[in-house]
Amino acid sequence: MWTMLWLFMTTTGGLTSGSADFPSKDACEAARMEMGKMTLAIDEKSDAGQRPMIANPVEIRCIQKATGKP
Repeated sequence: MWTMLWLFMTTTGGLTSGSADFPSKDACEAARMEMGKMTLAIDEKSDAGQRPMIANPVEIRCIQKATGKP
């Protein structure tokens, strides 16, 4: 079992984090890549005057639940 952990910070100081479980490393890595693409798309579509931008770097990691290691 693998867990994807994420931490996003906005340029205005907002913070969000979470996790999701996956049955394999490949599934976790695929989700990690998609989430990374999603955060870029949100930033590209955002009007800086309307929404806070996601601060880089976005932290998204896949770890093995049994060992706690990537």
